[in-house]
Amino acid sequence: MMDAIRKGRHVFGAAILSTLLIVAIGALTNSLDIQKYSWDFRYYIAMAQNGFNTPLASPFAYRYLTPFIVYGLNHIFGISIENGFRSIAYLGAFLQLVGIFLFTYWFTRSTKGAYLALVITAFSLYNVKFLLFDIYRPDHLAYALILLQTYFAFERKFLPLFLITLIASQIREFNLIPLIAYLFAFTHERDRSTFIREMIISSIGLALAIGLPRILIPAAENFQFADLSTGGILRIVIAPFILSRDMNFIYSLLAYLLPTLMLISIKDVKSIAAKFNVEARSFLMIYSGLVLIFSFLGGTDFYRFSTYLFLPQAILLGFISQTFTNLEISIMTIAVFIFNRIWLPFPISYGDVYLDFYGAFATRFNLASLSRIIECSVFVVIGFLVKRRPSIIKSRPPLATQ
Repeated sequence: MMDAIRKGRHVFGAAILSTLLIVAIGALTNSLDIQKYSWDFRYYIAMAQNGFNTPLASPFAYRYLTPFIVYGLNHIFGISIENGFRSIAYLGAFLQLVGIFLFTYWFTRSTKGAYLALVITAFSLYNVKFLLFDIYRPDHLAYALILLQTYFAFERKFLPLFLITLIASQIREFNLIPLIAYLFAFTHERDRSTFIREMIISSIGLALAIGLPRILIPAAENFQFADLSTGGILRIVIAPFILSRDMNFIYSLLAYLLPTLMLISIKDVKSIAAKFNVEARSFLMIYSGLVLIFSFLGGTDFYRFSTYLFLPQAILLGFISQTFTNLEISIMTIAVFIFNRIWLPFPISYGDVYLDFYGAFATRFNLASLSRIIECSVFVVIGFLVKRRPSIIKSRPPLATQ
């Protein structure tokens, strides 16, 4: 009874903290001028206004679920298109942060680690702040759903994982990853007939979830970086040989993992991973590998794609919170806040300045990019200088003994 009350207090505290952080970050964030600029959002707004009865473009047309929720809010409840997207943006941010707390606590059994993962995710520029700036993106609900999908995967609950994946894949392609990771990571735990049945069901379901929208939804324009067209295949082949693109991709990963790099070494990662069973370790490795592949082939916005590493980073943060002092964690948190410019508005009035605000855009690599890399490196060095040698990690995730 006391444990339930204590857990309830922590969940309530996480909800309050998430709300305060979202409100504060929202107050520090300017809004995108959709009249002055013409980005991806115009396709999502058009779908929210007219459904599929509007000029469509790939891949935006296949991420129709969020715009269609706004369409429903507008036509059923009379909520404006802007307020519909804004409501989903704030709700998605709240579900993401509270979900991070719940998942990290469940996996690491560390309340401190769960709060730390929540705060660090909130201070990631593109997990929360950017989605309050450009509220018309489809990603808002994707993060919380990935957490739920991963929970079902670790609990070996195939059916809810499968069903949620079919729905979530209409929001973002990254939501396909937990199911794929589950199918290959937990093979040894399932008998042959169960494995074959789940593979067949998943293959058919994913083929329909991915294929049908691309067959049935007419896209007049194509902005996909990688696809099965001649141009798409050529871009896949050439992409690894474009040095500036490679540099931006690597920088985007290191920049997103800054909090982890400041406090944890490869030896520490191995120590933490040793606490997992083979299936959990395989799942996280496959998940991370697929995020890297999806990110590299996703297009131009590497900084937004790297945010889907929030899952393994939350787990690592959950553990390192147990082995580092409050001073070390505070320095890391401040560094993340500063590096991600959380207190600043997006410099949208100046195109080049906006692209250099964070860096890691397509093949754009200049002095501003180099400056960001140096800044990131300085914070990593600071973390190395202030951290002490961590003690042995004592707590174990629930999966370690299964």
